Amino acid sequence: MSSETINPANAPQLEKSKSLGVAKIESKEVYITGANHNRGSPTQYTPKHLIGEDGKTDYYTVKIETPVDLEYKEEGKIPIDTFFVTETIYQQIERIPNALEGLASGARFGPVKALKRKSQKTGNPYWVLAFESDADY
Repeated sequence: MSSETINPANAPQLEKSKSLGVAKIESKEVYITGANHNRGSPTQYTPKHLIGEDGKTDYYTVKIETPVDLEYKEEGKIPIDTFFVTETIYQQIERIPNALEGLASGARFGPVKALKRKSQKTGNPYWVLAFESDADY
């Protein structure tokens, strides 16, 4: 085990980017160039069970290679390349061998499409990344 100590208080802050929900790129073919997992302040919409003892919640984002012109708050239509995704989508990327390391070193991941699928157990919809080999791609 390494004796190096990493103090999160000294970690550089990630540059805040204008982000929208993954639904904004539903069914669009994209290449992912970054994936992040952060903890931050919850919003009024964050379910209580997702707020930790520290008062924070987990956020997952992906950055795509080619920005999409989308309406953003009072700024109107602007190019957006960062999207909030579900933990499930982040875990899909994480499960591909060396994907996160590759993204961190400049690789791109794709092509993929964000799609809603229905759970076979509950019937509830959930977000996933579809790959070219998937029937619903």
